Amino acid sequence: MSGQQESCKRCGKCCNEGGPTLHQQDLELIRTGAIPLSALITIRRGELAHNPVLGRVAPISVELVKLKGTGKSWNCCYFDAAESGCTIYTTRPQACKVLKCWEPEELLAIVEKYTLSRLDIMTEDNPIRNLISEHDRFFPCPDLEEIAALAPGIPEPKRRALQQLVNEDIRFRLRVVKEFKLKLSDELFYFGRPLFQLLQPLGAKVKETTVGLEIVWK
Repeated sequence: MSGQQESCKRCGKCCNEGGPTLHQQDLELIRTGAIPLSALITIRRGELAHNPVLGRVAPISVELVKLKGTGKSWNCCYFDAAESGCTIYTTRPQACKVLKCWEPEELLAIVEKYTLSRLDIMTEDNPIRNLISEHDRFFPCPDLEEIAALAPGIPEPKRRALQQLVNEDIRFRLRVVKEFKLKLSDELFYFGRPLFQLLQPLGAKVKETTVGLEIVWK
């Protein structure tokens, strides 16, 4: 605590660091349409993300549903840079309400706790519920910390297994997108980011070929 700051200065730094994670208190915002599904992205368990409690990038321990980011710096999609303010301030998520950059303890206390999952948000009659469970079973997030430690010297059998997983993940998504006529925004909520995108920051270069995606490690 600085001993000086006592209120938000509207500098935008917090909003520039990405959209907030949604918590149980935010479910009504989604049910009423204040926050549409098109504004959400799922970060699946095991993905790498900055953990403010640990102070480093680490695999997340629970599934997170977040507000999407925009631009190269992945600003919160509801941040108005020109006004340095939030465009949904009166209906902002719980994490934004408790966020005080000068006193972070309240926010740190709910990191990866009391969070909403996709199945919490979706109605019981949504036919994609079963497909989410199927996707998680067949295409779980690989051990990204291990991959990062091995890259670029990943053993050939593991390279082949990852490439197969990447292409099967894409085929699954294409089938569901076609069947349900999903937009990209829908896909990112229902299934999170494709596996090949998770590998790219770890040194994977993705090339399109006539038989699918080829993963080349730098």
